[in-house]
Order: sequence, then structure tokens, then C-alpha cells
Amino acid sequence: MKLLPFPDETELDTVTHRCHTLLWERHGYDPAQAFDEFSKLLFTRFYDETKSTPPLQSIIQFGESPVSFASRVKAIFREATKRHKGIFVGESSRIRADDFAIYQVFQALAEYSVSGTNTNGFDVKGTVYEKVIGNTFRGELGQFFTHRHIVDFMVRMIRPEQSEIVYDPSCGSAGFLIASARIQSEGISKKKLSEKRLLDYSKHFLVGSEINERTARTAKLNMLMHGLDYSGIHNINALKAESSDLCKRISPGMVDIVLANPPFAGLEKDEDILEKFDLSNGRFGKTTAVTREVLFLELIVKLLKEGGRAGIVVPQGILSNSKLAYVREYLRRNAEILAVVELPDWAFIPSGTSVRGSLLFIKRTSKPPSGYGVYMTKVGHIGFTSTGRADVRNEFPSELKDYEEHARSKIVPIADLQLRFDAKFHIEHNRKLLEAFEKNPVYKLVPLRAIGSFNVERYSPKSLPHVDLPLVEIGDIDIMGQNIRPTIVEGRACNYSSLKKAIPGDIVISRRRAYRGAIVRVPRDLGEIFVIPEFSVLRLHQGIDPEYVLSVLQSKQFTELMTVYSTGEMSSRISERDLQELKIPLPDNNTEIGAALRKMRDEIEGHYSAIASLKRLKENTIMQILQGTKTG
Repeated sequence: MKLLPFPDETELDTVTHRCHTLLWERHGYDPAQAFDEFSKLLFTRFYDETKSTPPLQSIIQFGESPVSFASRVKAIFREATKRHKGIFVGESSRIRADDFAIYQVFQALAEYSVSGTNTNGFDVKGTVYEKVIGNTFRGELGQFFTHRHIVDFMVRMIRPEQSEIVYDPSCGSAGFLIASARIQSEGISKKKLSEKRLLDYSKHFLVGSEINERTARTAKLNMLMHGLDYSGIHNINALKAESSDLCKRISPGMVDIVLANPPFAGLEKDEDILEKFDLSNGRFGKTTAVTREVLFLELIVKLLKEGGRAGIVVPQGILSNSKLAYVREYLRRNAEILAVVELPDWAFIPSGTSVRGSLLFIKRTSKPPSGYGVYMTKVGHIGFTSTGRADVRNEFPSELKDYEEHARSKIVPIADLQLRFDAKFHIEHNRKLLEAFEKNPVYKLVPLRAIGSFNVERYSPKSLPHVDLPLVEIGDIDIMGQNIRPTIVEGRACNYSSLKKAIPGDIVISRRRAYRGAIVRVPRDLGEIFVIPEFSVLRLHQGIDPEYVLSVLQSKQFTELMTVYSTGEMSSRISERDLQELKIPLPDNNTEIGAALRKMRDEIEGHYSAIASLKRLKENTIMQILQGTKTG
């Protein structure tokens, strides 16, 4: 029987999902267990298709019973594990799915080739397996898998040569290593030579380590199904690998290329690990727990040889958080910053995390040059959407071209990267915005802290257990109507440990997701309210017109300014300290300007009211027609 390649990616998705579901429903497996069993069956089919002795044994014969067929599949699996050692070992070395489940899975795969390649431009080989990886391991051990468009872009930015060792210290499913091999293959024209050279290339130049046993097995199988040697995959924690076999190939100062998406999984508290890293004690002068991505950054820098290059997925905080300035200084001292590419906020949501990330590219050097330029950019379209669907819009190819051609508009002097490395703070549009609030040819610029006081008095709702509190959260601000709609909450039922009080006339400013413009003045008829810590409360000094200040703060330009200053990995926010230092123009006649702005606001509200009345009239007219009561 001749097997057919999958016609398209949709059919591939459908079939793999059906197989995975069959195993889950049949045995009540959790997703990881179902994934393990499906991996074994795919491995069996792949081996049967690629072995040198036909015919295929993993095809259900006419009238064959599930018991008979499953027995043959298990025999093929045992033969395959002997041929490809080190993938399924120990507890994973036997198929646990029952005979009927095995029969059903191979029924679903009946007509398709697992090893078929390049059908209508769609690479099936290996991608069959990749399709079920991400959903299974979402969030496990802080891992999230990097979308192939991002992986491809990062590898092309680094441009590994065929003689350069490529290492991924947290390799996951080996996406970076496979992409490196695929891009190398683009330069090899003859197919037979290509397969031999790629196998040899992967054996000698592709190395990965992975702390999780299941994920390491996934990486090995993924490499195999892409026609690559998987002997370079090591199941070990890269942060403490100095006495392992990995060190025979990977040690400080030996590595040409590092491509990595390090785990963002909280603090590292193992003192045996911490004492080996400068960044675990460089901030306080003593060993202290730090986030793992900080340690991985130091590890990557130390592993690279002089002139070695790295492309790293980093959480946004590494580039902008003031508490991590010492990490950025470490990078400045030990590497040349080649590029920073900021991704859309949603880039990793399809992979199961809302962490905001950027791509950092560096070159190891013991003597960083002075006066060099850093390529800085922010991309909006990356080949897929926030739901993971394909998107024909993809800015990566044009960014790669701009990087290679050193597009002047995207080059930022290293001297400008003092406090922050995040691209949005340095891209041309935002630099002009920042300058507008730093230099004004007509009006003096005054920091917000100088035009009023920021209410920092905090109240514990638990100290008022039986008091009804008018609580204001971010969603209680009507941005369009500029109204506040408090929710009455009894103190003991409040979910916040502290609140701020605001009184009529105060301006409350949401520091989270500043681009939404949740900034409003507390009206006189509302009385005092309690706002959550995400708000700042500004009480203006006498003589400062509140309408003028409110109009400036609500402007598109100022909310963009707040957004540029915002930091954070999960939900961007501007710190209270940074907010207080932001400057606004303060004309001497701000009261007169405020009166004119107030008149404009009243006219706008009048138009909104008129529009609302017309909408109601239209709805009533339609209702009368439907009821048969309208006669004229």
C-alpha cells in the first residue's frame, strides 16, 4: 500500500488531534500521558516507513483483529528502540496503550505517511510530531515553546556557519537546533548529499540540554523525525552541568553560537548553583536568590567564545526593570549588543503564557567597542495571530533585511542605552515623543510631582471589616464617558490588602495599561472613594487649573508617553516614581487655557448626548413599526 503525504496543515491538525483524543478518552490519560503514548506510536510508524526492509508492517490488514495488529506494532516498537537507542528508556520503553487504542490510532493514520516531505511546499516530516508538542507542555516548569516564525527569524539573524557549534541550554523540543539544520540545508543542492551532510552536521555541531526528562525525549524524537542525529541532546540542568558528558562538548569559552528561550520559572534558590554565578551576588554583595533567566544570561555569556554570538528570548523586565539594571550593566561589560527586537505583547500567548518578550542578540567580547550602534526595533506582525492562526503579514523578513543593511533609522548609539535596553524606549517614533516632553521652545516643562502631591496614604480594608467601601478598580472607569462607577464592598470582603483614598477634585491615574487612558477627576457629587494600588492619586496645588492638567494627561501623546515608560512582563505598568517625574508644559495662563478646554469638553459631551438621543429615537421608531403602532 502506498501511503500519501498529508495534503495540508489543516488535515494534519485534524488527524493528530483525533489520535491524541482517542488515547485520552480510551484510558483517561492526562495530556502528558496521552502525548507519551502517541509519541511511541508515531515513532513506530516513522521507523517502519524509514527502515530499509520493506514491506510496511504498521498497516492494518483486511479483517485483522486489534489484538493481532497491536502485537505486531509492539514488536516493531521494540525493534525501533533497539535501533534508535536513548529515546524511550526505563519506564517509557514499552507501549502502555491497550490493543484497541493502538488499532484506532493506526486506523486514523492509515493512509498517511509520517515521513513524507515537501507536499505543496508544506514540510510534513517532523512537523507531524511538532503539532502535538506545544499543547501538552504548556506552562510546565515555566517552559513555553517558541513559535517557528520567531525561531526562524532568530536563526537567520545569527547566521550560523556550517563549522560553528550551536548550543541551546534549554532546548525544549529542539526547535532552534532543527531550524539551524534546515537553514544549513538551503545551501546544499543534491538531496542524497544533503541527507548525509545534515546528519553529520547535526551529530557534530548541534547540542542541546533540557532539564525535563519528557521534554528531552521529545527533543530527541523531534530531531530524529527531521532526519537529524539526536546524540547531542542531554537530559540535564544546564545551570549545573559541569561534571556531565555535556561538558566534553560545551564549556566556558568554547561555544560559537547560542540560541535559547531560557525558562522564566521563578527564583533559583539552590545555593550550589547560585554561588557559581556573579549575578547572584553582584547586586547585594552576598549570595541571594535570583530569577533563572538572569543566571541563564550569565551562563550564555560565559559559554560563548570571543566573537561568539547569541540570540536569546528574554522577558521584558530584563531590558527595562530598574531592579535589573545590574544585569544590563553586566551585558554591556561583557558583550556587544547587536540588536533588540521587541515582539507584540501577545507573541507567546499561543504558546500558553502572557509573558511579554523581546529578542536580544549579542556578541561576546572581553573589550566591547566604544561608540557602536545597536539595531532597535519593535514588530507588530510576526506571521501568526494572538490565537496562533497563520497571518500573511510578517515583518520579520523586512527587519532581517534592515538589520543586514544597517538601516540608519533603527540604529541607536550604545551610549543612549544607559537605563533601559527595551526597543520601544529607543525607536525613532518614541524618541521624538520623549523629546517633546523634555524640550519645549515656548512653555516651561514641570514634573507632575511639582504641580501637586501624590496621595500615598494607604488604608487596610481589613481594619474596617464592617464598613461599606466605595471601591474603584480599573474596570470601574468609564473611559468614553469619563465617569467613575464604584462598587460597594464591605471591608472584610475586599480582596486587596491596601487601598488609597481619593476625594472630589483629585485626579486618579491608572498606571496599568496606560494606553487605555483610564484617567479621570473625582466629581464633587461622588464623595470619597477608595482606589486599588494600580492607581496614582494626584491632588493639584492651588493655582493649577485641573481642567488643563486633566486634558493634558488624557491626551493621546501623554498616554503614549506613559506606555513608553511602562515596564513589566505580564501586564505593563508605569511605576509611581516614573509617573511623578514625567513632565508636562505649564503655561502661565493655564487657567485661561483650562477654561477654553472645559468649553470644548462641554460641547463634546453635548454632541454625545445628542447622538444618544437620536439613537433612542431610531430604536423607538423601529419598535413602533414592528408593533404596528406607528401611523405616520
